[in-house]
Amino acid sequence: MSRGDRTPVRLSDLKDCCRSYAFTPYDASLRRLRSLGPEVDPVNPTHRAALFVWLNAWGCRQFAKAYHSMASDSLVRWSAVWMARLPGPEVSLTDLSAREIRVCAAAYDALRNSRASLKPQPSGHAVTVTFGATGAAKTLFAIRPNVFAPWDEQIRKARGWSGDALSFETYLNDSAGHLRRLASEARVPVSALPALVGRPRSSPPKLIDEYNWVTLTMERDRERRN
Repeated sequence: MSRGDRTPVRLSDLKDCCRSYAFTPYDASLRRLRSLGPEVDPVNPTHRAALFVWLNAWGCRQFAKAYHSMASDSLVRWSAVWMARLPGPEVSLTDLSAREIRVCAAAYDALRNSRASLKPQPSGHAVTVTFGATGAAKTLFAIRPNVFAPWDEQIRKARGWSGDALSFETYLNDSAGHLRRLASEARVPVSALPALVGRPRSSPPKLIDEYNWVTLTMERDRERRN
């Protein structure tokens, strides 16, 4: 059963985490992707090619370079069904109704199960590798950064989330709740939070990912090394 994160994110902690995140190498590859535009257009071949290069840079090994064309074709097929159902680029996560968030979670689930590559086996056969939970969330973040946030396996495990549609729906609802409360605490609109915490190029949902990455992913990596 998925469970949400009911621990409040404090504004001071968010600032500290976002400051720490800024020292990681992830911003540089994201800036290269965003040089094509503020959102990735999944029907644009140039955008798709850049997307999979960025996903590789962000640690998504399921998108093997030899199979980028396969993942690209899967994304095109997914787009034909789901892009028209997603919120527009100008819409923010905190603007969405519960029903709209469920649609976003369904879009995520469809992409999560889409084919990304093939993995050869000793038998000579190959098994299908899908976008998976991490790859789907990062792809959706690239397409609609004001609505979606990335997550990784360590964040999911720490929160008790399986990576299915229900857990992603919970993640989006929790992120929206944190953002609304933080904006209320700071007495600013949600859209002003990135500049307030020193991350003006990050979308509001991305701030939650940066907080989670520092407090969960980075901390667990440190524990494993010690």
